[in-house]
Amino acid sequence: MRCTIIGGGIQGVSTGIILEYLGHDTTIVSDSFAYLDGPDIPTVATDYAAASIYPVQIASEYSEDELIRRAESTFEPFYNVEGVPVRKHRHFYIYEDSHDEPLPDRMGVQSIENYNKYIPSREGYDIRGGYTCEEYFVEMPEYIPQLFNTYEQLGGTLTEQTLTTGDIPDLRGTIFNCAGYGSLELFDDSSMRAIRGHILTVPYDDDSPLSFSYTYTPTTDEYGHYAYMYPREETVLFGGSYLEGDIINGEWTGETPEKPMNIDGEIIPERVYEVNAAIMNEHSSVSLDTSQISAKQGYRPYRADGMRIEEDANGIIHNYGHGGSGVSLSWWSAIQAINYAVDVDVDTSILSSIATTVGQVAAR
Repeated sequence: MRCTIIGGGIQGVSTGIILEYLGHDTTIVSDSFAYLDGPDIPTVATDYAAASIYPVQIASEYSEDELIRRAESTFEPFYNVEGVPVRKHRHFYIYEDSHDEPLPDRMGVQSIENYNKYIPSREGYDIRGGYTCEEYFVEMPEYIPQLFNTYEQLGGTLTEQTLTTGDIPDLRGTIFNCAGYGSLELFDDSSMRAIRGHILTVPYDDDSPLSFSYTYTPTTDEYGHYAYMYPREETVLFGGSYLEGDIINGEWTGETPEKPMNIDGEIIPERVYEVNAAIMNEHSSVSLDTSQISAKQGYRPYRADGMRIEEDANGIIHNYGHGGSGVSLSWWSAIQAINYAVDVDVDTSILSSIATTVGQVAAR
């Protein structure tokens, strides 16, 4: 089967790898490819993913626990293969205000009140709720190029092209749309929104990454929204901004930070730095000097009508609208999309073999 995949991010390359592994002839068409085309592109969400394997900020028919099980089970094979940059560490979900929700169905989950080891916190503030669990984490600067290398070594083709709606009928074979925000123009999806976010890349100096991460929600009176920290091999990421809006005539229009702060020429919500700095100041391996921190802003493609994995009346198979869950659900949603096109059902058991293939590419 010949296939054209629209979109050069995590959904496109994951879909392409599975199709190539199954023996199909595929081409990924995009105006840019995540992590392959130099500087990060704000509208390419994959360039900005942290990326923790935990589905967030997604409109879906599935419950949170169902999405968590799908995310964790599809990344477990990659965690188990040497050479694939997926690791597991402890993550904390912490609230300074009371938080009485039941514990989710997650790996090694414990309530904060029953956890008797180190807990990230701000001095002078009480923790009134939360939990901790084990969480898969993807080292994106290594992982995404490794996936593209795997795709090409399996026989896939990358074609750089800016598509318009007029080009769609000329694409060859079965078409998979993984264009994310690009679906607004290519397929007239008016439910697409651009959520603006910021990432701070903080210098880190140690032989191995930090062994924990967190999502920390300060008091509502102070900020009312969370900040997060995720470790990478050689840096630490601070984030947590979520500004609603849209891109109109190439320019983003929407919310602005209520308490702005300038770092590296970017205007960010101050809590992204201040809350994280208050927590991390006891870790000497993390440099909190703002003159040494780089900042960038990008757009998360949120679909108000929910995640779209379906075949439309024209035979185009759509796989987009994952909100903040693009990486977490990448393998699961690729399999769901592919099952619209193949005669024999594909299930997640195929991922063990694919993970081995990805690991072998890294070893070459």
